Amino acid sequence: MSADVKEKAVGALQILWVYSRMFAINTLRRAVILGRYTLICWQQQRLRCAQRRVGRAVLKALEEGEVNPMLTESVKDALAKAGAVRGRKEKQYQAIADIREKIRTSCTCARPAEAEESPPVQEAPPAAEPEPAQESPPGEEPRSPEGGPSGASGQ
Repeated sequence: MSADVKEKAVGALQILWVYSRMFAINTLRRAVILGRYTLICWQQQRLRCAQRRVGRAVLKALEEGEVNPMLTESVKDALAKAGAVRGRKEKQYQAIADIREKIRTSCTCARPAEAEESPPVQEAPPAAEPEPAQESPPGEEPRSPEGGPSGASGQ
């Protein structure tokens, strides 16, 4: 009997270790996500700055009398820089989605074998259709299913 208790204790410690490790790893992953969101905020500021530069370049080209300011080199360069910042920001969002998927899969795969073997779920039989309400004779108040007048406690 002592060996049986030791085996159960070892099994419980192993399960505890697996869940603790998974919790620690997922916590670190969430910290990485937080860091990436911080980086996204910084990149959003850079994107706004790049968009302001594009606006300045367009206004400058218009002041110089350019018919289509989008064709000037300064505007094209500013647009390329803004597009690069936007691309880096989108890569961060994709990396966050990948990390979230790792967290999601790590939580579903590490369950012990006993928990995976759940009994089959039985479907509930179809509910019987309710009986049609009986009409009360004229002049009488309709009665609730409890037998008393509707809305009153019967006292």
